[in-house]
Amino acid sequence: MALRRDQLKMTQAQLASRVGMSRASIANIERGRQNVLLHHACDIATALGLSQVGDLLPLDGRSSLEDQSLVLSDTLSPKAKAQISDLIANAVAQGRS
Repeated sequence: MALRRDQLKMTQAQLASRVGMSRASIANIERGRQNVLLHHACDIATALGLSQVGDLLPLDGRSSLEDQSLVLSDTLSPKAKAQISDLIANAVAQGRS
């Protein structure tokens, strides 16, 4: 995310303004200190001129949430986490094909 933002010569404050978040939140997301809600990820992808949310993920071929170091709420059951992981993996796979 930071790399794409830098390519666009966009500051964290400018990105934050476009997506309705604080600059501190953008900084924390870029450093991996803050989780991102799906609707915020969609807004960030759009603000960065990306055609799909999956473009925010690393291009290393991994698709599970655990492999991507994305964190889900501890209140979710293992089954719910697996379902969300499968949903995201399928969406990313479809977007790249």
